[in-house]
Amino acid sequence: MDELMEQFIVEARELVQAAIDDLFALETDPADAARLDSAFRAVHTLKGSTGLFDLPSLNATLHKAEDNLGRVRAGTASLDTVQIDAIVAVLEWIDQCVDDLEKQGEVSPQRLAQASTLAAALGGESEADTEGAVPAVSGSIAWALALAEKIGGAATVALRYLPHAECFFSGDDPVALLSRIPELTHLAIAPRDPWPAAAMFDPFRSNLAFEALSTAPLGEVEAVFRLVPDQVEIVPLGAPIVVPVDDVVADETRTEAMRELRVDPARIDALLDLVGELMTSKNGMAGLAAMAGALPGGTEIARRIAAVQKDLDRLTGALHGGVLQTRMVPVGQAFRRLPRLVRDLSRRLGKPTELLIEGDAIEADKTIVDELFEPLLHLVRNAMDHGIESAAERFAAGKPASATITLRVVAEGDHILVSLSDDGRGIDPGRIRTAAVGKGLVSAERAAALSDRDVLDLLFAAGFSTAAAVSDLSGRGVGLDAVRADATRLGGTVAIDSRLGHVTSTTLRLPVGFAMTQLLIVSVGTERYGVPMQAVLETVRVAQQAVTPIRTNRAFVLRDSTVPLLSLSDLLGLPAAPSPDETTVLVMSLANQRVGVVVDAIAERMETITRPLGGLLSGMPGMAGTTVLGNGQVLLVLDMAELIG
Repeated sequence: MDELMEQFIVEARELVQAAIDDLFALETDPADAARLDSAFRAVHTLKGSTGLFDLPSLNATLHKAEDNLGRVRAGTASLDTVQIDAIVAVLEWIDQCVDDLEKQGEVSPQRLAQASTLAAALGGESEADTEGAVPAVSGSIAWALALAEKIGGAATVALRYLPHAECFFSGDDPVALLSRIPELTHLAIAPRDPWPAAAMFDPFRSNLAFEALSTAPLGEVEAVFRLVPDQVEIVPLGAPIVVPVDDVVADETRTEAMRELRVDPARIDALLDLVGELMTSKNGMAGLAAMAGALPGGTEIARRIAAVQKDLDRLTGALHGGVLQTRMVPVGQAFRRLPRLVRDLSRRLGKPTELLIEGDAIEADKTIVDELFEPLLHLVRNAMDHGIESAAERFAAGKPASATITLRVVAEGDHILVSLSDDGRGIDPGRIRTAAVGKGLVSAERAAALSDRDVLDLLFAAGFSTAAAVSDLSGRGVGLDAVRADATRLGGTVAIDSRLGHVTSTTLRLPVGFAMTQLLIVSVGTERYGVPMQAVLETVRVAQQAVTPIRTNRAFVLRDSTVPLLSLSDLLGLPAAPSPDETTVLVMSLANQRVGVVVDAIAERMETITRPLGGLLSGMPGMAGTTVLGNGQVLLVLDMAELIG
């Protein structure tokens, strides 16, 4: 795939989503002119981009959608729900076409065949040009006065045209536009910003600014630039120009425009891998210092090596944090398809529902954000199908006819809390108990003994469902167990809270990003493993006589609390070592409970980047990943929560 197509795929998806967001906002507030202009520009730019490739069906369909929005802007048509649905359908079809281009290099014939149906749904006739000129953007006019005085003559219009840096990908041709200016008398071309070094020059970015004079009527000049009103400033010269002092100052002190640099995520991942290699080398210096210290007269060398390692600790930490920061994106990117989902389900189920989103500007690692949509999809479908009542039920309960689903994101240290709540019927713990017993998940005695909070946790059991019938929304036993699996895979947790008759809230607690991991290196027999420090509360020595057998298990007392005791060798299926008089125990916090894990020895602590298991080892239970020690040895990092179960 060539570079131009890659750029088109990225920008097309952004434009599609931006236009859909604007259209949904217009459904709520049809008088929002800014949203209408934004949607029109996105569709226009998208249409222009398809014109760069051999995609006539896409171009023609987008042209028709653009015409419809153009008529709404001109006030000759209204934007009702039917029209919004038709344009959104076109945009979602474009998104699917882009997927085809990315996967197979062309749009499938089946997909292209849908163009005529989509165009018919738009109605009306396609127009070659949008009727009516769009007023030019007004701004500082000091430059216009200076240009007119410098050039002189009988010019009636001055214009400044600053094409967007990405205009070539929008289907705009600055030179073609300038050539259409009637009665052009002067044209000046200059760099918009200082030219970069040759090695950094990007021929696909426009860096030109144009100033021109014309003797044509104002309306004729405006008509040329009607589709790029945000990039041009047109000033009539037929009347005296009054230049505000603030305009002159502002023009003279114009700051350089902000620039964005698009970077392939794979490059950032490669850089992160290099940081990991650097950390491995840095960790090896501890062993080197120990070796030097053991040599005659090597104490000073060991001290200097340790000092260098301390500096490297600081620098690698800063470098790692900087690389991770480049991967941070707003979590709202994962929410963009949810308003459409709620809107469609609301109509289909006959349950008027509004989706409120809070905290969508909070940032997290791109991997976390990319994986967030699927669990949220399950939660929204669950809320709409199970949680939200019918309008009649809500009326009988004294609730507003329209339900509310609130998606809220809150930052909490190195984690984000993503909660989705609805003001529906809530969850009946008694009904969950009955369903769990009926499916054989728990015995009747066990179900009766469970607290309501523990009962709600049964909803995450594989295959659990209370739906009476199977539909495309419910009853298939796939839902909350998948949500928990997604949360666990991302290094997070999920929990449900509910108040019968009022509210249900599901909260995902996820890491902000994949940061460096503090590991405790432990030994079991001749093997060494890494245990993440965040789960370790403390380490203690326990005398053998202090260990109490409880049926087939063991426990010990720690500060008046009984703590279950497990052996890491048993958990890993390794031969057990002879029991010493005292054992080394890791006291861990797992699922809000304390548990002790016996290890043979604790070697050291280290800071490293854990890499996921790949190949044949991928998905190995109880293993979180691997890291490399300073001596080059590969160390398995344990997932203690999964290992203990």
